[in-house]
Amino acid sequence: MKASSGALERSVAGVEAEIPASPAASQRRMWTALAVLAALGMLAWFTLDGTATLPVKGYSFGGFGFNSFALKVRWIPELILGLFAFRVVTANMRARLEDQNRK
Repeated sequence: MKASSGALERSVAGVEAEIPASPAASQRRMWTALAVLAALGMLAWFTLDGTATLPVKGYSFGGFGFNSFALKVRWIPELILGLFAFRVVTANMRARLEDQNRK
């Protein structure tokens, strides 16, 4: 392995490939993480009962407020996994920008 402008290069069978300095900048790792989150989302969707609901009480404060509603339980893990997916994408974008700034 050779050091070259903040990134490492690896030669495999005569092919030079640039490895990002930060593992979070790897596109392959990002797509793998998103695929795992998608698989978990599908498992959660088909595992949880579609008719189960969680009552949410209405709220009002000044000009802001919302009425009471029933939230389907199967959406809760989907929202959480969606936030994780957003975090994975933004962390990857940040790491790639930092790698570009180092060069």
